[in-house]
Formats: sequence, C-alpha cells, structure tokens
Amino acid sequence: MSTTIAGTPLASVNGPDGLRAHLARPGGQAALGGLMTQANVTLVSSRHHWLLFDGEWRGRKELRDLLTPMAARPVADWTAPEAELLLCLVALRRAGMGLEQVDRQLTAGTVREVLAERLGSYLDALGHPRPLHHLAILELADRVAELRAQIERDHHRYSIIDGRRWYRREGLITRRSVRTGPLPPQIVAALRPFSPGTPTSLDVPEYLAAVTRDCLARRGRTAELVDVLLEAAVADPSLRVDHATVTCARGVLLDCPASLSASSEFFTRTAMARGIELADHAEQLGHASEERLRATLKARMIKLKRKAVENYYGDTPLCGEWVEKAADNMVFHNEDSHYRGHRSVGVSTGGRAAFSVGYVRGGVPHVLPPMMGDFRVVRFSRAVGDRFTGDGLVDVIRYARWTRCVVQETFRAGGVLEVLDSDSGSGSGSGSRGGGVVGGSGAVR
Repeated sequence: MSTTIAGTPLASVNGPDGLRAHLARPGGQAALGGLMTQANVTLVSSRHHWLLFDGEWRGRKELRDLLTPMAARPVADWTAPEAELLLCLVALRRAGMGLEQVDRQLTAGTVREVLAERLGSYLDALGHPRPLHHLAILELADRVAELRAQIERDHHRYSIIDGRRWYRREGLITRRSVRTGPLPPQIVAALRPFSPGTPTSLDVPEYLAAVTRDCLARRGRTAELVDVLLEAAVADPSLRVDHATVTCARGVLLDCPASLSASSEFFTRTAMARGIELADHAEQLGHASEERLRATLKARMIKLKRKAVENYYGDTPLCGEWVEKAADNMVFHNEDSHYRGHRSVGVSTGGRAAFSVGYVRGGVPHVLPPMMGDFRVVRFSRAVGDRFTGDGLVDVIRYARWTRCVVQETFRAGGVLEVLDSDSGSGSGSGSRGGGVVGGSGAVR
C-alpha cells in the first residue's frame, strides 16, 4: 500500500494537514483514487457502528456520504475534517482493522491511540517492547499489519466485543495453551458406536478422521459425529454454556463454493444444555419455545454464511479477503442489547471459533475460508461475573478443531454431513445443488 508522491512516502504523513499537503504535490491527484478505495473498504468491512465525528454522531452511511464527494473536488478545497476522515479510514485499512475498534469518537488522535495500543500489545507479546510515540499514524498502521503475521505464528488473535457499544478490542491466546489431545473419555465413548474398530490410541486428528470415514461408509453422513461434539460442549463444566451451534457448508457444490446460497447447501446444528427450562428465561427471550429458538438460530447462522460467500467469492471490495468481523475467534457480551434476533436466542455472552476446511475436487485444491465454518457457544446470563472470557475461548477453539477434523475428512472423502431427501441420485459431495431443509434439532431428515 505504499504511495510515494514527489519522492515522499505516504507513510510519513502524520495528520490531516500533512495528508492534504502530500496529495497537493505533483502526482497527488492520481494517487487519490487508491486512497479512496482503501477508505471505502474500511467502511464496507466494519461492523455497524456510530461514532462522534466532527461534532455529530455518524454511522457508516453518513461517513460514506462525507467521503464520496471528496474525490471530485481539488484537495486544496477539502476541509480539515474531510482530510481527517480520509486519513482515519486509510490508516485503519492499512492496519486491517475496522471502525468498531475505535471507541466513541473518530479522530486522527483516537485512531492513532488504537493503532499504538495494538502495536504495543504485539511488541510485548514478541518480547520487544519499545516506545512508539515517534511513529506517524500510517507508520503505526503499516507496522501493525507487518507484525500480525509474526504474532499469528505463536498466538491466536481474538476479538473482545461489547455489543452494547458496538466496540471491539483484541486479545491474544498462546497457541500452546490450546491442547487438542487427548480427547475427553466421554467423547471417545460417544464416538465408539460409530466406529467400533478404530484404535483410540491414534493421535486425535488421525482418530477423528478414521471415525469419520467409517461413519460415512456405514451411514452415508457424519452429522451425528458433530452432534457428539456439540453435546459434549454443552455438558462441559469448563464452558458452562446454555447452547452450542456449528455452522458450515453441508458438502454439496464444493467444486464451486462460490455458488453456495440455498439454505439446503449449508449445515447448522444446535445442542441445548440438559435440564435448561426456557420458561425460566421467557422474559429475557420474549418466548419459551425451543423450536423458535432453533429456527431463529438456524436462519441467522445461514444468513451469516451466505453473506460470507458473497463477500469472499463475489465481485465486492472484500473479494478473497479474510474479514475480521466474519472470520475471527471472539468472545462477546451484551450481544442481546442491539439485535432482537440475538435476544430471542439468548445470545448475551459467549464465544466463537472460526475454522477453515481444505479438500480437493477434480484434482483442484480448495480451501473454504474461516468465515465459512464456526463453532459458537452461548450463555443466557447477563451477570458480569458470567461473562465469557479468553480462558473459555481456549476450550471453544479445541472443540472447533475437533469439529474441523470431522467436516474436513467428510469433504475429503466426497461425503456430506447430512443427507436430504432431495439428494437422491445427485451423488454425495458433487456439484449438484441439494434441496430440502437442513435439520437443526439433531435428527437427520
């Protein structure tokens, strides 16, 4: 994203006045189109978020309405707030961050603070703390992007989301803290009927792959294996959750994943904690119907995955990009304060781990990106002491990895997670478009 004008790199710009002066140099107007594109991508990739800018509360649409006319006017005619808006949006884009990571007020100063905090956390984690006050805002942004790859070698990044404020921070979990083996005895016992002859002494990925192949050969589907992992999660005392859900592709159209759209082409499964009485939460949920809760969860999750397909594979500014709001690990609280759908399924606090899946079709390697699969857990409680934290996310990531083993081996074997009546004669895992309705209650339909 380097933009050098008259021998001066854009990264050296530090402030709205500096940006205007930089773009006023010979060749500056030609560079403006690229900066406008970067700024617009920030608006597209950010969550819905209201920020105080230039004395008024503005959302993404209002900020875009300010930004768009700037491209047609000479830089010399820009106001200071207009130049500041472009600088803020470009800085966030260069850092790979969204507006929701800025709290309350959007200024070059607040964006700089966010970037410095993020870069400081990376340097601390790498064991190289150092002063950052001398770096210009775009230098900070570029350093954040550069160090992210180093951080991800030894850490899982995760978002910490306050749904009431639409505000996102970032935490780090060391990869060595996420231990995927051995499988808990209760999971091994629940999986044994699906593959009685598979040695439990195998490494966890090898064991789960073998069980998946055996289950697929015997039953023609592997949804029940996902059910086992979901049931284990809601019974896990370290998680203490009220329900857990897995959502991903079902196993059809995998030779052309960009075509995934219909509900029947996705797979979503939810497990409820044993003994939970929705009537006890009726005031919070607005109902006491498990059927409604499951139907709402299913509709919401499939909508998210359908949107992920459109963004990742479609002709959009986000084509081919890892998008943080859709593909990251996260913990969240106050999520039921802004969206009625969240309230109706009790999404107050919880966590999510996203996973990618790799397979081959027709000799061509494919990878479904992390936004295409996730394992999430929810607690109804709104008590501050019950808020989900990074410690709990460690276990969610473990369950997501086990689920990924099942899903990935299913797809690699040319199978599907769930068989629908409309699949008859289409061939498991083929390019055919299945119909029907994806079950979400644990029963295969």
